[in-house]
Amino acid sequence: MTNYSASSDLITSIHQEDENIDLEPLLPSSDPSSNATYLLREQRQQDSQSFYSMFISRMKRFHCAMSLRSSRTCCFETLKSIPVIFILAIVAWSYYAYVVQMCILTIDSVPKKIIYLLLYHPLLFLFLWSYYRTMFKPLAGPPSEFYVGEAEGERIATAQTLDERRATLLRLCRRANLPVLTRHFDGSVRYCFSCQCIKPDRAHHCSVCGKCVLKYDHHCPWTNSCVSYANYKFFVLFLGWALVFCGYVAATSLEYFILFWQDIPNAKSTGGKFHLLFLFFASVMFAISVSSLFFYHLYLTAKNRTTLESFRAPIFADGPQKEGFNLGCKQNFQEIFGKDLLKAFIPISTTRGDGVHYQVNSTLLGGLRQQQEQMSHASTDVLLPLDTPPNSMNNDRNYLLSETTNNR
Repeated sequence: MTNYSASSDLITSIHQEDENIDLEPLLPSSDPSSNATYLLREQRQQDSQSFYSMFISRMKRFHCAMSLRSSRTCCFETLKSIPVIFILAIVAWSYYAYVVQMCILTIDSVPKKIIYLLLYHPLLFLFLWSYYRTMFKPLAGPPSEFYVGEAEGERIATAQTLDERRATLLRLCRRANLPVLTRHFDGSVRYCFSCQCIKPDRAHHCSVCGKCVLKYDHHCPWTNSCVSYANYKFFVLFLGWALVFCGYVAATSLEYFILFWQDIPNAKSTGGKFHLLFLFFASVMFAISVSSLFFYHLYLTAKNRTTLESFRAPIFADGPQKEGFNLGCKQNFQEIFGKDLLKAFIPISTTRGDGVHYQVNSTLLGGLRQQQEQMSHASTDVLLPLDTPPNSMNNDRNYLLSETTNNR
């Protein structure tokens, strides 16, 4: 009996101890609102962590893409510089071959050395100066009034029909009073979707430079620049002085080239002989290649055409006109080189005009005036292939007759 009472007392004390134990709940509170708050907090933490992880991953991908793009751009720019580096390396080697190997080590007559060197260095200077101005003259793009806003650009890009696009472009030209005379082959105003701008006359988009350029001629890999309104004079002078320079080197080294083939030891070493041999061949080769380009661009200048216009004539109101900008040989040369004969041969800015306004020849001018008379009697709802304000023709015609030059 005593054992039984002792056992019951032990069980009672155990139950009392169990009742005193505080059990930690799985949730912060048994209240439903508190549980919902806790779950919401946990969900926000998980969302925040997922957002940060997604943001970091996207930034990593963006960084990788930008690194890849920058590396591609760097490689592309390096490749574009290879022709320029090649020309400069040839010029540097030719300087050593002509000055050191030929004039100093080969020629015995001192007066002859002095005369050759005195004529050589001015020609080299003019050649390199023209080359430098051609490469580093900033490109001239369309003025700000030729660019359209984002809303107008979106409207032009999403136009459903050609007539809708033509009407929008003509309206923009009328609003800004833009002096555009040339048209696209479909009769609409020329427009660049990449730059979102209305193209001025003779301007085109350069895919290498990625921008629209005034009076675009071509992109020259040997100068790593666009040959256009801003540097066309420098490019022609670069070709001209390169031809004179190479011709001079070939003419003065011909005597020692012949002596080499006759095996007369006028050079101090065999290496010097080979320098003179390659100097003559290189100068003749470059003179022939440059001469074709130089005389071709003289022909284009006499006709007031660009290289692009010689293959694809500019389109006016009455169709393509290759002679549309031809003002006569004298005025065509004055448009590029100016009236001062001395300054014409020096690579300084004497190009007349602003690259936007261009005088047209008298035959085409008569047709454009007739077109303006038709416009004055037509309603504003009629879509005409040429839209020029009534007074702008005379302004464009006389613009290049002023003394305004390209000082950009």
